[in-house]
Amino acid sequence: MYRLLIVDDEPIIVDGLIDFFSDLEGFPELELYWAYSAHEALACLRSTRIDIVLSDIEMPEMNGLSLQKEINQRWPRCKVIFLTGYNDFDYIHSSSRNGATDYVLKTEGDAQILKAVRKAIEALDSQLALEHLLRKAEGRLTQALPLLQREFWMDLLSGAEVFQSITDAEARLRELHIPLKADEPLLMILGRVDAWKEEMSQSDKMLFLYAVHNIAEEYLQDAFRIVQIKYRQDRFVWLLQYKRPAAALGEETAGWPIHQINGYMELIQASCSSYLNTPCSFMTVSEPFPWHLIAQRFDTLSFLFARGLGTRQEVLLSDQQLFDTFRERPDGRAQMRTVQLLTDFLEKGHRAAFLALFDQFMGTIDGASFSRTGTAVEIFYGMVSMFITYINRWALMKPVSDRFNINRLFSIEEHATWREATASFRQLADMLFEMKSDESEQQSNEVIRKVQDYIKENLEGDLSLTRLAEAVYLSPSYLSKLYKQETGISLTDYIVDNRIQKAKELLLGSEQKIHKIGRSVGFESAAYFARCFKKMTGQTPQEFRDGVRRG
Repeated sequence: MYRLLIVDDEPIIVDGLIDFFSDLEGFPELELYWAYSAHEALACLRSTRIDIVLSDIEMPEMNGLSLQKEINQRWPRCKVIFLTGYNDFDYIHSSSRNGATDYVLKTEGDAQILKAVRKAIEALDSQLALEHLLRKAEGRLTQALPLLQREFWMDLLSGAEVFQSITDAEARLRELHIPLKADEPLLMILGRVDAWKEEMSQSDKMLFLYAVHNIAEEYLQDAFRIVQIKYRQDRFVWLLQYKRPAAALGEETAGWPIHQINGYMELIQASCSSYLNTPCSFMTVSEPFPWHLIAQRFDTLSFLFARGLGTRQEVLLSDQQLFDTFRERPDGRAQMRTVQLLTDFLEKGHRAAFLALFDQFMGTIDGASFSRTGTAVEIFYGMVSMFITYINRWALMKPVSDRFNINRLFSIEEHATWREATASFRQLADMLFEMKSDESEQQSNEVIRKVQDYIKENLEGDLSLTRLAEAVYLSPSYLSKLYKQETGISLTDYIVDNRIQKAKELLLGSEQKIHKIGRSVGFESAAYFARCFKKMTGQTPQEFRDGVRRG
């Protein structure tokens, strides 16, 4: 919906145009504003975004051309249409030079005015056309691509990004111009600069990391597709895919990509030391893995890099070399990351995503018995911490306690089996999502009630969408959509209906003149009041008053 402001120092022209645009059918819906001087128009423009201004040129104190300059400063996209009684070339030239959309003689009538407004609407539509926006976005995407790629990779490595399907993954990789394939497994190498030279600046360090990557590409690019991700000042990840499909390697060379990488890593490490004079360490996976295990493999390599031989300089190890040593020491970071993801889903109200991850997470422990392992205890109390934090943040302890035995959260001993603990957590999660949904509905209902109360109490005042939105602290466009979605009717229809109902009461209960009654309920024009009244009741205000009295 666009906003049209009509400005003229002759009230009869303003009122007539308001009536004209209010009664139009089959025309794009417009939110109408009006002013009887350029200064009134400026007051409106200061508080409200206006899309189209239909203004007289010749007005006292400030003329239309001066008003146009103010409009251009405040709302550059606003389309200005000038009305004038003079076919003066100087006016046309000046207004066009300042960016006026059109110029209409008052003598040309409503049809030409309507044509000019339609033209302005089409111009606004074209500015927002999807094709135009996409072209503009593509240019910006090119500039922002490195940042978007880094954000994507960091989400994948942390587990925050989860592909729903191979098709979804392929689309994301294509969109970000990443030269990997979603239907093929990955190899991962973690790299670390063991020591920087003291004189190195931040920019020098960044250039150095590029140099390390270039060395790797020189050795690996013939056989592998390779992507580098810098995740700390001295740490980076390489993700690789073999350019030949795994099936083409044959059983006798099934492990060849891994052996090939291990051989090349020795050369890469030696080149970094010789040509860059800086020691580097590398940790590789021992076998290819599917995309959905990226975060898990990254956690494993990071964990191993910080343990044992991984703490030395210029190490070159694989996860298999160290995995047996730490097999019985589960990395708690993976569990904490999962709890954080569950927390995010709970906070955002993403029920399906929460329950899918919840079932997977709780399923890591055997449900038939209650294992007292450290992992089970850590998962249990991690979930308890998440739920208690959420309940306290939203002040839900009382309503939750009324429907759920909160004591079941305070001790793992309250549950006979892991399956019982899982069911208890699932029950609590369902309850919290239900409460969040109810709260959202209550908030919407409260907004609708406040808007309707405000309308009823201010029928004769400013009931523009902007003013109503200010009353409930929402944006005008969101309020308009919310009201229509919740009630099934537009705000404009509700306002007109209430004004007509109030007018009926005044017509029957007072001897006021009809045009005064119309103005008292918010109709600036008597003619517009009469048309709206007849449209809704089938009678003019006078016919309604006379008919009831005769009856």
